[in-house]
Amino acid sequence: MRWLALAAVPSGLLAAITHLVATDLVSAPLLWVGPLAIYLFTFVIVFSPRLRAVIPVAVALAPVAVTLLWVPLGSVGVWPVAPLLLVAYLGFAVVATALHGRLAEDRPNARHLTEFYLMLSAGGVIGGAFVGILAPIAFSGIWEFPILLVAALVALASTVPASATGTGESAAWGPSERAGRTRLGLQLGPFVAGAHIRLIPYGLVAGLLVLAIAPAGGIGLEAAARWLAVGGLLLLVGGQPRFFALATGFLLVLATFVLPGPVRFQERSFFGVTRVLLAPDGRSVQLMHGNTLHGLQATDPTLRREPTAYYARTGPAGDLFAVMQERVARLGRPEVVGIAGLGAGGLATYEQPGDRFTFYEIDPVVVRVARDPTMFTFLSDMPAPASIVLGDARLSLRDVPDGTHDLLVMDAFSSDSPPAHLLTVAAIDGAMRTVAPGGLLVVHVSNRYYDLAPAVAGAAEALGLASLQRAYAPSTADVERLLATPSIWVVLARKPADLAALVSRGWTVITPVPPLTDDNADMLRLLWLWR
Repeated sequence: MRWLALAAVPSGLLAAITHLVATDLVSAPLLWVGPLAIYLFTFVIVFSPRLRAVIPVAVALAPVAVTLLWVPLGSVGVWPVAPLLLVAYLGFAVVATALHGRLAEDRPNARHLTEFYLMLSAGGVIGGAFVGILAPIAFSGIWEFPILLVAALVALASTVPASATGTGESAAWGPSERAGRTRLGLQLGPFVAGAHIRLIPYGLVAGLLVLAIAPAGGIGLEAAARWLAVGGLLLLVGGQPRFFALATGFLLVLATFVLPGPVRFQERSFFGVTRVLLAPDGRSVQLMHGNTLHGLQATDPTLRREPTAYYARTGPAGDLFAVMQERVARLGRPEVVGIAGLGAGGLATYEQPGDRFTFYEIDPVVVRVARDPTMFTFLSDMPAPASIVLGDARLSLRDVPDGTHDLLVMDAFSSDSPPAHLLTVAAIDGAMRTVAPGGLLVVHVSNRYYDLAPAVAGAAEALGLASLQRAYAPSTADVERLLATPSIWVVLARKPADLAALVSRGWTVITPVPPLTDDNADMLRLLWLWR
Protein backbone atom coordinates (compact mmCIF):
# COMPACT_ATOMS: atom_id res chain seq x y z
CA MET A 1 0.00 0.00 0.00
CA ARG A 2 2.89 2.36 0.73
CA TRP A 3 4.40 1.64 -2.69
CA LEU A 4 1.05 2.21 -4.37
CA ALA A 5 0.54 5.55 -2.62
CA LEU A 6 4.03 6.85 -3.33
CA ALA A 7 3.66 5.95 -7.02
CA ALA A 8 0.04 7.07 -7.45
CA VAL A 9 0.35 10.64 -6.17
CA PRO A 10 3.09 11.81 -8.61
CA SER A 11 1.25 10.16 -11.50
CA GLY A 12 -1.95 11.92 -10.50
CA LEU A 13 -0.16 15.25 -10.15
CA LEU A 14 1.32 14.77 -13.62
CA ALA A 15 -2.18 14.48 -15.09
CA ALA A 16 -3.64 17.24 -12.89
CA ILE A 17 -0.95 19.80 -13.69
CA THR A 18 -1.07 18.95 -17.38
CA HIS A 19 -4.86 19.44 -17.33
CA LEU A 20 -4.54 22.72 -15.44
CA VAL A 21 -2.05 24.12 -17.93
CA ALA A 22 -3.88 22.84 -21.01
CA THR A 23 -7.26 24.15 -19.83
CA ASP A 24 -6.15 27.64 -18.86
CA LEU A 25 -3.54 28.09 -21.58
CA VAL A 26 -3.75 25.90 -24.66
CA SER A 27 -3.14 22.24 -25.43
CA ALA A 28 0.21 22.67 -27.16
CA PRO A 29 2.88 19.94 -27.22
CA LEU A 30 5.63 22.00 -25.60
CA LEU A 31 3.33 22.62 -22.63
CA TRP A 32 2.16 19.08 -21.90
CA VAL A 33 5.49 17.43 -22.74
CA GLY A 34 7.13 19.47 -19.96
CA PRO A 35 5.38 17.76 -17.01
CA LEU A 36 5.85 14.34 -18.61
CA ALA A 37 9.59 14.91 -19.06
CA ILE A 38 9.88 16.08 -15.44
CA TYR A 39 7.95 13.05 -14.19
CA LEU A 40 10.20 10.60 -16.05
CA PHE A 41 13.41 12.40 -15.08
CA THR A 42 12.56 12.11 -11.38
CA PHE A 43 12.86 8.32 -11.78
CA VAL A 44 16.31 8.83 -13.28
CA ILE A 45 17.30 10.91 -10.27
CA VAL A 46 16.02 8.65 -7.51
CA PHE A 47 17.32 5.39 -8.96
CA SER A 48 20.72 6.80 -9.90
CA PRO A 49 23.54 6.18 -7.38
CA ARG A 50 25.13 9.50 -8.34
CA LEU A 51 22.00 11.69 -8.29
CA ARG A 52 20.06 10.27 -5.38
CA ALA A 53 21.77 12.70 -3.01
CA VAL A 54 19.15 15.15 -4.24
CA ILE A 55 16.37 13.19 -2.47
CA PRO A 56 16.85 14.66 1.06
CA VAL A 57 16.85 18.16 -0.43
CA ALA A 58 13.62 17.43 -2.32
CA VAL A 59 12.00 16.02 0.83
CA ALA A 60 13.00 19.09 2.83
CA LEU A 61 11.64 21.42 0.14
CA ALA A 62 8.45 19.43 -0.53
CA PRO A 63 6.31 21.55 1.85
CA VAL A 64 7.53 24.69 0.07
CA ALA A 65 6.77 23.20 -3.34
CA VAL A 66 3.27 22.06 -2.33
CA THR A 67 2.49 25.49 -0.89
CA LEU A 68 3.69 27.26 -4.02
CA LEU A 69 1.57 24.89 -6.13
CA TRP A 70 -1.67 25.78 -4.35
CA VAL A 71 -1.01 29.50 -3.84
CA PRO A 72 -1.86 30.40 -7.51
CA LEU A 73 -5.27 28.72 -7.17
CA GLY A 74 -6.54 31.73 -5.23
CA SER A 75 -5.22 34.34 -7.67
CA VAL A 76 -4.44 32.57 -10.96
CA GLY A 77 -6.12 35.29 -13.02
CA VAL A 78 -3.35 37.83 -12.37
CA TRP A 79 -0.33 35.60 -12.92
CA PRO A 80 1.77 36.05 -16.06
CA VAL A 81 2.45 32.82 -17.96
CA ALA A 82 6.15 32.50 -17.19
CA PRO A 83 5.93 32.46 -13.36
CA LEU A 84 2.76 30.36 -13.53
CA LEU A 85 4.49 27.65 -15.56
CA LEU A 86 7.73 27.96 -13.59
CA VAL A 87 5.99 27.42 -10.26
CA ALA A 88 3.88 24.57 -11.64
CA TYR A 89 6.75 22.71 -13.27
CA LEU A 90 9.43 23.25 -10.62
CA GLY A 91 7.00 22.57 -7.79
CA PHE A 92 5.92 19.35 -9.46
CA ALA A 93 9.57 18.36 -9.98
CA VAL A 94 10.35 18.76 -6.26
CA VAL A 95 7.25 16.90 -5.05
CA ALA A 96 7.65 14.05 -7.55
CA THR A 97 11.35 13.69 -6.66
CA ALA A 98 10.54 13.58 -2.94
CA LEU A 99 7.82 10.93 -3.35
CA HIS A 100 9.73 8.83 -5.85
CA GLY A 101 12.80 9.21 -3.64
CA ARG A 102 10.96 7.70 -0.67
CA LEU A 103 9.78 4.95 -3.01
CA ALA A 104 13.31 4.22 -4.21
CA GLU A 105 14.63 4.16 -0.64
CA ASP A 106 12.06 1.45 0.13
CA ARG A 107 13.16 -0.77 -2.77
CA PRO A 108 13.46 -4.41 -1.60
CA ASN A 109 16.10 -6.97 -2.40
CA ALA A 110 16.25 -8.66 -5.78
CA ARG A 111 13.86 -11.44 -4.76
CA HIS A 112 10.93 -9.00 -4.42
CA LEU A 113 11.79 -6.55 -7.19
CA THR A 114 9.10 -7.92 -9.52
CA GLU A 115 6.42 -7.18 -6.93
CA PHE A 116 7.95 -3.76 -6.27
CA TYR A 117 7.90 -2.66 -9.91
CA LEU A 118 4.44 -4.12 -10.41
CA MET A 119 3.14 -2.00 -7.52
CA LEU A 120 4.99 1.03 -8.88
CA SER A 121 3.29 0.59 -12.25
CA ALA A 122 -0.10 -0.09 -10.69
CA GLY A 123 0.24 3.07 -8.60
CA GLY A 124 0.94 5.07 -11.72
CA VAL A 125 -2.20 3.69 -13.35
CA ILE A 126 -4.28 4.45 -10.24
CA GLY A 127 -3.06 8.08 -10.08
CA GLY A 128 -3.72 8.70 -13.77
CA ALA A 129 -7.14 7.01 -13.63
CA PHE A 130 -8.12 9.08 -10.59
CA VAL A 131 -7.55 12.32 -12.52
CA GLY A 132 -8.55 11.19 -15.99
CA ILE A 133 -11.57 8.98 -15.24
CA LEU A 134 -12.86 9.22 -11.67
CA ALA A 135 -12.48 12.97 -10.99
CA PRO A 136 -14.52 14.20 -14.02
CA ILE A 137 -17.34 11.84 -13.01
CA ALA A 138 -17.27 12.34 -9.25
CA PHE A 139 -16.32 16.03 -8.89
CA SER A 140 -18.13 19.13 -10.12
CA GLY A 141 -14.91 21.16 -9.82
CA ILE A 142 -11.17 20.63 -10.31
CA TRP A 143 -10.85 19.23 -6.82
CA GLU A 144 -8.37 16.48 -7.68
CA PHE A 145 -5.49 18.96 -7.74
CA PRO A 146 -5.74 20.12 -4.08
CA ILE A 147 -6.61 16.55 -3.04
CA LEU A 148 -3.39 15.27 -4.60
CA LEU A 149 -1.33 18.05 -3.02
CA VAL A 150 -2.60 17.09 0.43
CA ALA A 151 -2.11 13.41 -0.43
CA ALA A 152 1.52 14.16 -1.26
CA LEU A 153 2.05 15.67 2.20
CA VAL A 154 0.24 12.75 3.85
CA ALA A 155 2.35 10.23 1.93
CA LEU A 156 5.57 11.97 2.96
CA ALA A 157 4.45 12.32 6.58
CA SER A 158 3.51 8.62 6.71
CA THR A 159 6.80 7.38 5.29
CA VAL A 160 9.36 9.10 7.49
CA PRO A 161 12.34 6.71 7.66
CA ALA A 162 12.88 5.13 11.07
CA SER A 163 16.33 6.69 11.23
CA ALA A 164 14.88 10.20 10.95
CA THR A 165 14.01 10.36 14.62
CA GLY A 166 15.18 8.53 17.66
CA THR A 167 12.43 9.72 19.95
CA GLY A 168 9.44 7.94 18.44
CA GLU A 169 7.94 11.30 17.54
CA SER A 170 7.18 12.50 14.02
CA ALA A 171 10.22 13.92 12.38
CA ALA A 172 10.33 17.53 11.28
CA TRP A 173 10.93 18.37 7.62
CA GLY A 174 14.25 19.95 8.51
CA PRO A 175 16.80 19.66 11.32
CA SER A 176 15.42 19.11 14.81
CA GLU A 177 15.38 21.93 17.32
CA ARG A 178 14.94 21.79 21.06
CA ALA A 179 11.28 22.18 21.89
CA GLY A 180 10.37 25.28 23.79
CA ARG A 181 7.49 25.45 26.27
CA THR A 182 5.17 28.41 26.62
CA ARG A 183 3.57 29.54 29.84
CA LEU A 184 0.50 27.48 28.95
CA GLY A 185 2.59 24.38 28.45
CA LEU A 186 2.16 24.25 24.67
CA GLN A 187 5.24 22.92 22.93
CA LEU A 188 5.89 25.17 19.93
CA GLY A 189 9.40 23.99 19.19
CA PRO A 190 8.44 20.93 17.08
CA PHE A 191 6.11 23.03 14.95
CA VAL A 192 8.68 25.71 14.09
CA ALA A 193 11.58 23.25 13.83
CA GLY A 194 13.53 23.81 10.63
CA ALA A 195 11.44 26.88 9.78
CA HIS A 196 14.42 28.60 8.16
CA ILE A 197 14.81 25.72 5.68
CA ARG A 198 11.22 26.25 4.57
CA LEU A 199 10.88 30.01 4.81
CA ILE A 200 14.11 31.13 3.15
CA PRO A 201 13.46 29.45 -0.24
CA TYR A 202 9.76 30.25 0.00
CA GLY A 203 10.50 33.91 0.74
CA LEU A 204 12.86 34.15 -2.23
CA VAL A 205 10.35 32.64 -4.64
CA ALA A 206 7.44 34.61 -3.19
CA GLY A 207 9.37 37.84 -3.58
CA LEU A 208 10.09 37.09 -7.23
CA LEU A 209 6.44 36.22 -7.79
CA VAL A 210 5.28 39.51 -6.29
CA LEU A 211 7.68 41.37 -8.59
CA ALA A 212 6.29 39.42 -11.56
CA ILE A 213 2.68 40.17 -10.63
CA ALA A 214 3.32 43.79 -9.58
CA PRO A 215 2.67 45.33 -13.04
CA ALA A 216 -0.94 44.03 -12.85
CA GLY A 217 -1.48 45.93 -9.60
CA GLY A 218 -4.90 46.45 -8.05
CA ILE A 219 -7.02 43.80 -6.40
CA GLY A 220 -5.22 40.98 -8.21
CA LEU A 221 -1.88 41.86 -6.65
CA GLU A 222 -3.49 42.17 -3.23
CA ALA A 223 -5.08 38.71 -3.58
CA ALA A 224 -1.81 37.12 -4.71
CA ALA A 225 0.16 38.76 -1.87
CA ARG A 226 -2.48 37.68 0.64
CA TRP A 227 -2.31 34.04 -0.43
CA LEU A 228 1.49 34.12 -0.41
CA ALA A 229 1.41 35.48 3.15
CA VAL A 230 -0.99 32.73 4.25
CA GLY A 231 1.33 30.15 2.73
CA GLY A 232 4.28 31.63 4.60
CA LEU A 233 2.45 31.47 7.94
CA LEU A 234 1.55 27.86 7.31
CA LEU A 235 5.17 26.98 6.51
CA LEU A 236 6.33 28.76 9.67
CA VAL A 237 4.53 26.16 11.82
CA GLY A 238 5.09 23.29 9.39
CA GLY A 239 7.77 21.48 11.37
CA GLN A 240 5.45 18.55 12.13
CA PRO A 241 4.67 16.75 8.84
CA ARG A 242 1.31 15.35 9.97
CA PHE A 243 0.15 18.68 11.35
CA PHE A 244 1.30 20.46 8.20
CA ALA A 245 -0.64 18.02 6.00
CA LEU A 246 -3.75 18.46 8.15
CA ALA A 247 -3.48 22.26 8.21
CA THR A 248 -2.92 22.43 4.44
CA GLY A 249 -5.94 20.19 3.87
CA PHE A 250 -8.12 22.38 6.09
CA LEU A 251 -6.97 25.54 4.35
CA LEU A 252 -7.62 24.13 0.87
CA VAL A 253 -11.09 22.96 1.89
CA LEU A 254 -11.75 26.47 3.17
CA ALA A 255 -10.41 28.07 -0.04
CA THR A 256 -12.33 25.68 -2.29
CA PHE A 257 -15.75 25.53 -0.65
CA VAL A 258 -16.11 28.51 1.72
CA LEU A 259 -14.21 31.59 0.53
CA PRO A 260 -15.44 31.69 -3.13
CA GLY A 261 -18.89 32.77 -1.94
CA PRO A 262 -22.32 31.50 -2.93
CA VAL A 263 -22.28 29.39 -6.10
CA ARG A 264 -25.66 29.10 -7.77
CA PHE A 265 -24.58 26.43 -10.22
CA GLN A 266 -21.49 24.34 -10.86
CA GLU A 267 -21.02 21.47 -13.26
CA ARG A 268 -18.07 19.84 -14.91
CA SER A 269 -18.05 18.61 -18.48
CA PHE A 270 -15.46 17.49 -21.01
CA PHE A 271 -14.82 21.16 -21.76
CA GLY A 272 -14.13 22.25 -18.17
CA VAL A 273 -15.97 23.59 -15.14
CA THR A 274 -18.90 25.97 -15.60
CA ARG A 275 -19.97 28.03 -12.57
CA VAL A 276 -22.64 30.63 -11.97
CA LEU A 277 -22.08 32.82 -8.94
CA LEU A 278 -23.16 36.09 -7.42
CA ALA A 279 -20.51 38.82 -7.56
CA PRO A 280 -19.08 39.83 -4.17
CA ASP A 281 -20.73 43.27 -4.45
CA GLY A 282 -24.08 41.67 -5.34
CA ARG A 283 -24.47 43.81 -8.47
CA SER A 284 -24.21 41.01 -11.02
CA VAL A 285 -24.51 37.30 -11.66
CA GLN A 286 -21.35 35.95 -13.26
CA LEU A 287 -20.67 33.02 -15.57
CA MET A 288 -17.21 31.55 -15.01
CA HIS A 289 -15.58 28.93 -17.17
CA GLY A 290 -12.46 27.65 -15.46
CA ASN A 291 -11.01 30.81 -13.92
CA THR A 292 -12.19 33.17 -16.65
CA LEU A 293 -15.25 35.41 -16.73
CA HIS A 294 -17.44 34.47 -19.69
CA GLY A 295 -20.29 36.89 -19.10
CA LEU A 296 -22.30 38.65 -16.45
CA GLN A 297 -25.75 40.14 -16.02
CA ALA A 298 -26.70 43.03 -13.76
CA THR A 299 -29.03 42.16 -10.89
CA ASP A 300 -30.66 45.59 -11.21
CA PRO A 301 -33.95 44.90 -13.10
CA THR A 302 -33.60 48.16 -15.06
CA LEU A 303 -30.27 46.94 -16.49
CA ARG A 304 -31.12 43.32 -17.18
CA ARG A 305 -31.38 43.94 -20.94
CA GLU A 306 -28.18 45.96 -20.95
CA PRO A 307 -25.03 44.34 -22.45
CA THR A 308 -22.22 44.18 -19.91
CA ALA A 309 -18.61 43.05 -19.57
CA TYR A 310 -16.92 42.59 -22.98
CA TYR A 311 -20.15 43.48 -24.80
CA ALA A 312 -20.86 46.96 -23.37
CA ARG A 313 -22.44 49.42 -25.82
CA THR A 314 -19.53 51.82 -25.38
CA GLY A 315 -17.10 49.11 -26.48
CA PRO A 316 -16.30 47.33 -29.76
CA ALA A 317 -19.46 45.20 -29.66
CA GLY A 318 -21.60 48.34 -29.51
CA ASP A 319 -19.73 49.79 -32.51
CA LEU A 320 -20.21 46.65 -34.57
CA PHE A 321 -23.92 46.28 -33.99
CA ALA A 322 -24.53 50.00 -34.53
CA VAL A 323 -22.75 49.85 -37.89
CA MET A 324 -24.57 46.70 -38.93
CA GLN A 325 -27.95 48.13 -37.97
CA GLU A 326 -27.21 51.15 -40.16
CA ARG A 327 -26.37 48.77 -42.99
CA VAL A 328 -29.50 46.64 -42.73
CA ALA A 329 -31.58 49.83 -42.44
CA ARG A 330 -30.24 50.84 -45.83
CA LEU A 331 -31.00 47.39 -47.20
CA GLY A 332 -34.47 47.48 -45.69
CA ARG A 333 -34.41 44.05 -44.06
CA PRO A 334 -33.67 42.54 -40.62
CA GLU A 335 -30.19 41.57 -39.54
CA VAL A 336 -28.92 37.98 -39.68
CA VAL A 337 -26.32 37.36 -36.98
CA GLY A 338 -24.25 34.27 -36.18
CA ILE A 339 -22.34 33.99 -32.91
CA ALA A 340 -19.83 31.21 -32.23
CA GLY A 341 -19.75 30.90 -28.45
CA LEU A 342 -22.86 31.40 -26.34
CA GLY A 343 -21.56 32.21 -22.87
CA ALA A 344 -24.33 33.79 -20.80
CA GLY A 345 -25.95 35.10 -23.99
CA GLY A 346 -24.90 38.73 -23.49
CA LEU A 347 -24.82 39.55 -27.23
CA ALA A 348 -28.51 38.66 -27.44
CA THR A 349 -29.24 42.11 -25.97
CA TYR A 350 -28.41 43.61 -29.37
CA GLU A 351 -31.25 41.84 -31.15
CA GLN A 352 -33.85 44.12 -32.74
CA PRO A 353 -37.39 43.04 -33.71
CA GLY A 354 -37.18 40.99 -36.89
CA ASP A 355 -33.49 40.12 -36.49
CA ARG A 356 -32.42 36.48 -36.63
CA PHE A 357 -29.74 35.38 -34.17
CA THR A 358 -28.07 31.96 -34.26
CA PHE A 359 -25.63 30.80 -31.58
CA TYR A 360 -23.10 28.02 -32.19
CA GLU A 361 -22.05 26.40 -28.90
CA ILE A 362 -20.09 23.22 -28.24
CA ASP A 363 -20.74 22.76 -24.50
CA PRO A 364 -24.27 21.56 -23.60
CA VAL A 365 -23.78 22.72 -19.99
CA VAL A 366 -23.33 26.31 -21.17
CA VAL A 367 -26.51 26.00 -23.26
CA ARG A 368 -28.50 24.82 -20.23
CA VAL A 369 -27.19 27.67 -18.10
CA ALA A 370 -27.90 30.39 -20.68
CA ARG A 371 -31.43 29.07 -21.26
CA ASP A 372 -32.28 28.93 -17.56
CA PRO A 373 -34.04 32.21 -16.65
CA THR A 374 -33.31 31.63 -12.97
CA MET A 375 -29.64 32.25 -13.79
CA PHE A 376 -29.55 34.49 -16.88
CA THR A 377 -32.41 36.10 -18.80
CA PHE A 378 -30.55 37.36 -21.89
CA LEU A 379 -32.05 34.62 -24.09
CA SER A 380 -35.50 34.53 -22.53
CA ASP A 381 -35.81 38.33 -22.93
CA MET A 382 -35.10 38.26 -26.68
CA PRO A 383 -37.89 39.57 -28.94
CA ALA A 384 -37.68 36.31 -30.90
CA PRO A 385 -36.20 33.02 -29.64
CA ALA A 386 -32.60 32.48 -30.67
CA SER A 387 -31.58 29.40 -32.61
CA ILE A 388 -28.82 27.42 -30.86
CA VAL A 389 -26.76 24.93 -32.84
CA LEU A 390 -24.94 22.47 -30.58
CA GLY A 391 -21.53 21.39 -31.81
CA ASP A 392 -18.13 22.68 -32.86
CA ALA A 393 -18.63 26.02 -34.60
CA ARG A 394 -16.19 25.31 -37.42
CA LEU A 395 -17.98 22.09 -38.31
CA SER A 396 -21.44 23.63 -37.85
CA LEU A 397 -20.63 26.53 -40.17
CA ARG A 398 -19.94 24.05 -42.99
CA ASP A 399 -23.69 23.46 -43.18
CA VAL A 400 -24.51 27.17 -43.42
CA PRO A 401 -25.22 28.43 -46.97
CA ASP A 402 -22.91 31.00 -48.52
CA GLY A 403 -23.60 34.64 -47.66
CA THR A 404 -26.03 33.91 -44.81
CA HIS A 405 -24.74 36.20 -42.07
CA ASP A 406 -24.64 39.97 -42.09
CA LEU A 407 -22.47 39.70 -38.98
CA LEU A 408 -20.61 36.61 -37.75
CA VAL A 409 -18.95 36.84 -34.31
CA MET A 410 -16.29 34.32 -33.27
CA ASP A 411 -16.35 34.43 -29.46
CA ALA A 412 -15.45 30.90 -28.37
CA PHE A 413 -13.05 30.16 -25.52
CA SER A 414 -12.47 27.36 -23.02
CA SER A 415 -11.55 29.15 -19.82
CA ASP A 416 -8.88 31.50 -21.22
CA SER A 417 -7.62 28.95 -23.73
CA PRO A 418 -8.19 30.14 -27.31
CA PRO A 419 -9.48 27.56 -29.80
CA ALA A 420 -6.61 27.54 -32.28
CA HIS A 421 -8.63 25.59 -34.85
CA LEU A 422 -11.04 28.56 -35.14
CA LEU A 423 -8.21 31.04 -35.81
CA THR A 424 -6.39 29.38 -38.70
CA VAL A 425 -6.45 30.65 -42.28
CA ALA A 426 -8.72 27.78 -43.36
CA ALA A 427 -11.12 28.36 -40.45
CA ILE A 428 -11.40 32.09 -41.15
CA ASP A 429 -11.84 31.41 -44.85
CA GLY A 430 -14.65 28.96 -44.07
CA ALA A 431 -16.32 31.42 -41.71
CA MET A 432 -16.04 34.27 -44.21
CA ARG A 433 -17.84 32.13 -46.79
CA THR A 434 -21.00 32.38 -44.70
CA VAL A 435 -20.80 36.21 -44.51
CA ALA A 436 -22.90 38.18 -46.97
CA PRO A 437 -21.31 40.75 -49.33
CA GLY A 438 -20.64 43.88 -47.31
CA GLY A 439 -20.97 41.93 -44.07
CA LEU A 440 -18.46 41.60 -41.24
CA LEU A 441 -16.60 38.75 -39.59
CA VAL A 442 -15.60 39.63 -36.02
CA VAL A 443 -13.15 37.79 -33.76
CA HIS A 444 -13.13 38.48 -30.02
CA VAL A 445 -9.47 38.04 -29.05
CA SER A 446 -9.38 39.26 -25.43
CA ASN A 447 -6.94 37.04 -23.57
CA ARG A 448 -4.64 37.17 -20.56
CA TYR A 449 -1.94 35.05 -22.13
CA TYR A 450 -1.92 35.42 -25.93
CA ASP A 451 -1.59 38.29 -28.39
CA LEU A 452 -4.06 36.94 -30.95
CA ALA A 453 -4.94 40.05 -32.96
CA PRO A 454 -1.78 40.11 -35.18
CA ALA A 455 -2.26 36.43 -36.10
CA VAL A 456 -5.90 37.07 -37.09
CA ALA A 457 -4.72 40.06 -39.14
CA GLY A 458 -2.14 37.79 -40.74
CA ALA A 459 -4.89 35.35 -41.75
CA ALA A 460 -6.90 38.25 -43.19
CA GLU A 461 -3.90 39.39 -45.20
CA ALA A 462 -3.33 35.86 -46.52
CA LEU A 463 -6.96 35.73 -47.68
CA GLY A 464 -6.96 39.22 -49.17
CA LEU A 465 -9.30 40.61 -46.52
CA ALA A 466 -9.23 43.98 -44.76
CA SER A 467 -8.94 44.06 -40.96
CA LEU A 468 -9.09 46.50 -38.07
CA GLN A 469 -8.91 46.18 -34.30
CA ARG A 470 -10.11 48.05 -31.25
CA ALA A 471 -8.63 47.62 -27.78
CA TYR A 472 -11.30 48.81 -25.36
CA ALA A 473 -10.37 50.20 -21.96
CA PRO A 474 -13.63 51.24 -20.28
CA SER A 475 -13.83 54.47 -18.34
CA THR A 476 -14.52 54.43 -14.63
CA ALA A 477 -18.07 55.54 -15.39
CA ASP A 478 -18.59 52.64 -17.82
CA VAL A 479 -17.24 50.18 -15.30
CA GLU A 480 -19.53 51.52 -12.61
CA ARG A 481 -22.66 52.01 -14.72
CA LEU A 482 -22.40 49.31 -17.40
CA LEU A 483 -20.19 46.76 -15.56
CA ALA A 484 -17.89 47.00 -18.57
CA THR A 485 -14.56 45.15 -18.78
CA PRO A 486 -11.55 45.64 -21.10
CA SER A 487 -11.62 43.73 -24.38
CA ILE A 488 -9.91 43.45 -27.77
CA TRP A 489 -11.84 42.77 -30.97
CA VAL A 490 -10.74 42.28 -34.59
CA VAL A 491 -13.09 42.83 -37.54
CA LEU A 492 -12.58 41.46 -41.05
CA ALA A 493 -14.29 42.44 -44.29
CA ARG A 494 -13.83 41.74 -47.99
CA LYS A 495 -13.13 45.39 -48.83
CA PRO A 496 -11.65 48.30 -46.85
CA ALA A 497 -14.74 50.34 -47.73
CA ASP A 498 -16.84 47.94 -45.64
CA LEU A 499 -14.86 49.05 -42.57
CA ALA A 500 -14.96 52.81 -43.19
CA ALA A 501 -17.67 53.41 -40.59
CA LEU A 502 -15.53 51.73 -37.91
CA VAL A 503 -12.44 53.84 -38.61
CA SER A 504 -14.33 56.91 -37.46
CA ARG A 505 -15.18 55.07 -34.23
CA GLY A 506 -11.54 54.55 -33.27
CA TRP A 507 -10.74 51.21 -34.91
CA THR A 508 -7.13 50.95 -36.10
CA VAL A 509 -5.00 48.92 -38.48
CA ILE A 510 -3.10 45.93 -37.06
CA THR A 511 0.46 44.95 -37.93
CA PRO A 512 0.05 41.33 -39.03
CA VAL A 513 2.28 38.38 -38.18
CA PRO A 514 2.43 35.02 -39.98
CA PRO A 515 -0.98 33.43 -39.45
CA LEU A 516 -1.91 30.13 -37.86
CA THR A 517 -2.65 27.31 -40.29
CA ASP A 518 -4.18 23.88 -39.88
CA ASP A 519 -0.72 22.40 -40.52
CA ASN A 520 1.10 24.77 -38.18
CA ALA A 521 -1.06 26.22 -35.41
CA ASP A 522 1.91 27.37 -33.32
CA MET A 523 0.28 29.30 -30.48
CA LEU A 524 3.43 29.57 -28.38
CA ARG A 525 4.91 32.33 -30.54
CA LEU A 526 1.89 34.46 -29.61
CA LEU A 527 2.38 33.94 -25.88
CA TRP A 528 2.77 36.90 -23.52
CA LEU A 529 5.27 35.50 -21.04
CA TRP A 530 5.39 38.43 -18.64
CA ARG A 531 2.27 40.45 -19.32
